[in-house]
Amino acid sequence: MEKFTIQAEPRAVGRHSNRELRNAERVPGVVYGKAQEALAVSMDRKLLGIALHKASGRTIEMKVPGQGSLHVLAREIQRHPTRHTILHVDFLAVSMTEKVRVNLAVVAEGQAPALSNSDLVLVRQTDTVEIECLPGDIPEHALADLSTLESVHDEILAKQLKLSEKVKLLTDGDQVLFAITPSRAAAVEEAEEAAEEAPSADDVEVVKKGKKEEEEAE
Repeated sequence: MEKFTIQAEPRAVGRHSNRELRNAERVPGVVYGKAQEALAVSMDRKLLGIALHKASGRTIEMKVPGQGSLHVLAREIQRHPTRHTILHVDFLAVSMTEKVRVNLAVVAEGQAPALSNSDLVLVRQTDTVEIECLPGDIPEHALADLSTLESVHDEILAKQLKLSEKVKLLTDGDQVLFAITPSRAAAVEEAEEAAEEAPSADDVEVVKKGKKEEEEAE
């Protein structure tokens, strides 16, 4: 298993302290867990960004003076609304021998043959699925094979994802992840054609009237 590490330092708690940290290009954060009391820390902004990007949802080894090494998962990342810089991170301290539940990114691979038809489009229903496994077995992502989508209304379900035997899928296996549907223009055209083929109100009235006259004649 590839190891991702970050050096953290204990920090003081408070809005003023957080502002000073950010001005010094550091990011405040907190580490918590079942066997870990809440610990306020700070990390170098650039190095934290690199670690989070490389780990991609997997465990990070956090080294904290006085605490030794902790295995953590980034649970919540707060970013600046316009600059998108990291403002704060919540980390969950985990045991490498106890299973955890995490949301796993779904990544599409391959080409959908159905998309050779310009009247069809690929619709993505969700970006993640929930899984359960040991922290060391968390995959970088789950792969969805688009090459199985050959015609309209074909779908890829959660149970069709390529996952290791060490990973348990918690999301409903019948959850639709990707689907092929008619494009909006094609759907509108189909609806208009159906409307043209449907009998008009006048036609229905004539039929009803004719039937009534026939019954009276009898």
